[in-house]
Amino acid sequence: MSSDELQLAEYKAAERRLVRKVDWILMPILTVTLGLQYYDKAVLGNAAVFGILTDLGLTQTINGVTYTTRYSTATAAFYYGYIVAVLPMALIFARAPLAKAAGLVVCIWGVICILTVVCHNYEGFVAQRFFLGLAESAVSPAFVTVTALWYKPQEQATRLGIWYSATGIFSMVSGVINFGLGHTGGAHAWKSLYYFCGSVTIAWSFVIFFLLPTSPLEPGRFFNEAERAILLRRFQENPVGKDRQPFHFDQFVEALLDYKTWLYLLMATSIYICNGSVTAFGAKIISGFGYTSLQSTALLIPGGAVTCVTIYIFVYFADKYKNIRTYLLPLSCIPVVIGAIVIWTAPWTPTAGPLIGYYLVASFGAPYVLLLSLASANTTGTTKKAVTSGAIFIGYNVGNIAAAYLVFAQEAKIKYRSTWISVIVVMAFASLASIVLRFTYLYENKRRDRVAQATPEARPVAEDEKASTDGLPAIDSVAAFEDKTDKQKPEFRYTL
Repeated sequence: MSSDELQLAEYKAAERRLVRKVDWILMPILTVTLGLQYYDKAVLGNAAVFGILTDLGLTQTINGVTYTTRYSTATAAFYYGYIVAVLPMALIFARAPLAKAAGLVVCIWGVICILTVVCHNYEGFVAQRFFLGLAESAVSPAFVTVTALWYKPQEQATRLGIWYSATGIFSMVSGVINFGLGHTGGAHAWKSLYYFCGSVTIAWSFVIFFLLPTSPLEPGRFFNEAERAILLRRFQENPVGKDRQPFHFDQFVEALLDYKTWLYLLMATSIYICNGSVTAFGAKIISGFGYTSLQSTALLIPGGAVTCVTIYIFVYFADKYKNIRTYLLPLSCIPVVIGAIVIWTAPWTPTAGPLIGYYLVASFGAPYVLLLSLASANTTGTTKKAVTSGAIFIGYNVGNIAAAYLVFAQEAKIKYRSTWISVIVVMAFASLASIVLRFTYLYENKRRDRVAQATPEARPVAEDEKASTDGLPAIDSVAAFEDKTDKQKPEFRYTL
């Protein structure tokens, strides 16, 4: 082995150790924070079986039929606030010290969460939910920024799966906690839920404030000089992590005219329409199987485990094998469809059948993570990537808003038929859209290959062909610092 090869091997080994250290510092913080964000908004589903519907007038009885439109509106209000604030939050986190801004915003949302207990009517509760969405919208831009700063593009899919699986982890944890609080909360047990989750969130904000590193350029006391040097090099190697780029209007227009942007938006909307049956109305639906409020809360726990396991499985295969993500996404939709069919057709009794169906529906997080990884891998250009991510996030919110109105209390006797038909249809659409993406990616890659045969400079450059003067990965190539979109880079090839 030559000295250059030995130097490169030593650098790679040190880099792997550093990435593991970064994981141990960042992943717990990101995972717990996202989990608390999920808990604080999803606790409403448990509160629905612990008296909040009656206390705040969230249901209406007309001609002997009970309607939950008010409850649906309160659920949707969170996502309206989310949509309104996400762009301002992104701008704040692009300019403010990341750790300090994140800690402050998390503290604010914890306070808003506790203030739920002072609501005494429907109108006040809708307003409170709207402002909770405003504050919690900070999570998405903050975490996208953190992941982009600290990890290279090929490392981000796994990390995304890790912290996004917090939704499943905290479904389990919150189920245990809410079951206990339901025993001791008295006539207004739902207030105990909000006191607890709000207080924990406020306490956690101090952990973020003091422990979350600012950036690879300012890693803080956790890293020694050798590690800081590697962090700096990785930062320079990472096209996403370099100095802020200006807004490119041409990339903005390209993103809006790119049909893939709109397809990503529609897919995100479709996938998250499933959320209403799992989060906001989950405990209520399970109680319809014949369980008590406390039993329904406890039975939510396995659904969180299914969410985690399915995300881990599909992310593992997505990283291990190349060009199968557009196949994995439809495969990940199959358990959701089967679950919806089982709930729709199985007898609603306190038996395993409908519960298994419910737990399978909870696996809808896996296709969403795969969608995020597909869009991230196949979009370049800082402005275009930001617009594409924003489109997916808008779809996420639109899907959640639509989901809030697709569970009809008056359909309880027919097992919420419209809900499960909706889930089946949107999963079928997301699966078909993924296959469409695969064929369009293939077509474009083949077209570029044909151009490359006639134009050698358009040929993709392999990692081992990149210039290096010191035996280490090159960081000073022009291509690495060009802020171009995937359409503007003839050497770019889409990941399938």
